[in-house]
Amino acid sequence: MLHNNSNEMKTVVETFIIEETAELIYDNEKLDQWNAHVESLGLTGQKQIQKPEKSPIPFMHLKTSMVSVFETLCPRKVAIEAYNITPIPVEILDLVALSKREGYFSEIEIWYDEKSPDPVCVGHTAKYHTYSKSWTTLKSGLTKAEAEQEKETNPEVYGFSSSAKVYYLLGKWADVKHSFEELMQMAAKRFMQEEKSRLSKVMKETQRALDDLEVAAFEKFSSDGSPLLDFPF
Repeated sequence: MLHNNSNEMKTVVETFIIEETAELIYDNEKLDQWNAHVESLGLTGQKQIQKPEKSPIPFMHLKTSMVSVFETLCPRKVAIEAYNITPIPVEILDLVALSKREGYFSEIEIWYDEKSPDPVCVGHTAKYHTYSKSWTTLKSGLTKAEAEQEKETNPEVYGFSSSAKVYYLLGKWADVKHSFEELMQMAAKRFMQEEKSRLSKVMKETQRALDDLEVAAFEKFSSDGSPLLDFPF
């Protein structure tokens, strides 16, 4: 078997567990202390991310700007169960297993680019609500699994939808490591290139329509085939 261990061929794997909350995953005493403080201090915001007997999400929260960066560089999104482009590193799978065990996310996805995958593993949370055929909300604050179960078992449920998603970065892997600043620059460059191409196409189509405007007016308004000599172009 041929092995190539050059730096160019090496896969760089990065994971994004927040150091300050990492101990809550494995240290039950620390987790109990954290839960006790949340309760005693009345931290209603923290209660929203609190899970009974489970650790809070320990991964890096993705701000809207960083979600846009990864969506630009990795426009393809698939559920992690369906991803089949490149092998998912063990380090990433360890975090996925942890996330599923702790029930952190509604869904875990792999985002990638078909031309140059450089995938990222992203989890997101969302609360779901069920609604009737008249769009009346029936139940809210459900997990996706609970909403799906309601739709299957409750004949009053016409469908379900989710609130705004909150995204977290579990990890990413590629042949080359890039900083977030570099990724932002890469995304901005790609966005401008794609927008320039799109707008150029729109401009050409618009100019073509302007050039053909007189012909279009003739076809639309001339009933007897005579030229529109007095038409105010």
